[in-house]
Amino acid sequence: MADHPHNTVLEINGGEALAWGAVEAGVQFVTGHPGSPGTAVMDELLRLDLAHIRLEWGINERSAFDAAFGASLAGIRSLVCFKSVGLNVALDSLMVSNLAGGDTGFVILTGDDPGGWGSQNEEDSRPLIAAAEIPMLEPSTPADGRRVMHLAFQLSERIKTPVVVRVTYAISKDQESVHTPLVIPTDVPSAKFIRQEDRWTVTPNLVVSYHQRLINTIKSVQSDFESSELNQAEGNGRLGIIAPGYAYQKLKDVLGEATEQPLRILRLGTLYPLPEKTITSFLQGLDAVLVIEEIAPYIENQLPAIAQRAGLLLPVYGRRTQHVPAAGELFPEHIAQALNKFIPGWTVSSLPAPTRSMISQDPLCEGCPYIPGLSALLETMQTHGGRDAFIVTGESGCMIRAQVTAQRILDTKFAMGSSIGLAAGIARTGVLQKVIALTGDTAFLHTGVNELIDAVQAGVDLLIVLLDNATAAISGGQPHAGIARDLRGKPRKPVNLVALIQAAGVEDVCVVDPVDLAATRQAYTAGLASPGISAIIIRRACPYFTSDVVLESNL
Repeated sequence: MADHPHNTVLEINGGEALAWGAVEAGVQFVTGHPGSPGTAVMDELLRLDLAHIRLEWGINERSAFDAAFGASLAGIRSLVCFKSVGLNVALDSLMVSNLAGGDTGFVILTGDDPGGWGSQNEEDSRPLIAAAEIPMLEPSTPADGRRVMHLAFQLSERIKTPVVVRVTYAISKDQESVHTPLVIPTDVPSAKFIRQEDRWTVTPNLVVSYHQRLINTIKSVQSDFESSELNQAEGNGRLGIIAPGYAYQKLKDVLGEATEQPLRILRLGTLYPLPEKTITSFLQGLDAVLVIEEIAPYIENQLPAIAQRAGLLLPVYGRRTQHVPAAGELFPEHIAQALNKFIPGWTVSSLPAPTRSMISQDPLCEGCPYIPGLSALLETMQTHGGRDAFIVTGESGCMIRAQVTAQRILDTKFAMGSSIGLAAGIARTGVLQKVIALTGDTAFLHTGVNELIDAVQAGVDLLIVLLDNATAAISGGQPHAGIARDLRGKPRKPVNLVALIQAAGVEDVCVVDPVDLAATRQAYTAGLASPGISAIIIRRACPYFTSDVVLESNL
């Protein structure tokens, strides 16, 4: 793609800005697992279609993390993208990579979901990243994301440690004008792995010395963060507000043109380690401070200790004091209410909240193969003892939209890839009901296959229904390893799901097209009566994202 003319003013969103920053920083390998807002970055990189950047979706976040980290050890700047719950999956690798990073930049983009609009929880990844002792940056505006990505790669290479860029969904969608065109690097280095004895072999005898080195590195980073351009104070007054990351932009939107605001505001973009001297200097002379942040009171919890070490006594307000709601995404009305509580006699008007719906509140799309597949399951259960004779576990994916209907098919729904393990655990107890585990194709490949192996070894009675629509539809239609093309549309050999299930020890595997209702009901009837573990693959491509995909029976 050619560079844009220099006199062009472009509107880009935060996801696009982050992608541009990665390109300009020289990234050559980008991977991850689908989940907003990381998908926005990958979508923009796909649109740019740059031949020197390899793009992949990993089967899960741990696999994607290891691949990106490995590429960085071989001299290639790498980026891995996932959401907050994906960080949990990658945590085991993250907690070791911090001890022995490479010479080439490795950046982790993690996206939090305030309000849980598309997630199974409302998780704040900042405390987890801090526990991993990984430097963390957060952009305050969409265009800021471009600069932050540059800084993250530079910092990672300087300290030879992974660096996290944390964002939220709102910044990935917000628009901002940019005046500088995308600059695509022309000098792309070749990969080169240089063997260095013991440098990347993190064994027990080296852990303490490596950890001490990491502690010293973090101290050095903290010193640098004290003068970072990402941290800026503005305004005057004896009341202060600290707003990290995109919360700053939300605050500014509420304040609008209020030029006589009796406030000092600290915009924070370096979130671990916190720039303690910068924060202390900001707190000097204040009567009170309010923290506007999403999701957890991460900074609010640390402020009293920072103030105490500096000999300062002042109240700290925020989520813990209910000035800001304790849970949920912060909308203009919440920030306006917090300001009205915090500033005596000063009234701030709130802007209307943006219109947004949760994916779990939307019904299954018209023509979705899940509709006949799940309807046939409900009908079969009804004719074999009634709904109360069965326990149905589910997980993340399009199946959650079936809960919008009156049937409400799921009895449990927790994390991605957990339905088979939960079902096997219930079945282990000897309950009288027949247990059915619903799993999606993406979730099964993500981590469900591991739980299937355990279930087989446990010898439980269980029916597994694998809903195979040939895509990660709920997150935007990304391909997974079970279809014969990659995210660029290039052909590849797919995973044979039937063979994979059989290799795990399940002998009774049936594949049906849910449009063939008679065959689908017959398969369910046989599966419900079968002892041990049996599996039914309900196979038809999602018409919305995969109209061009032809699925084989794999039998």
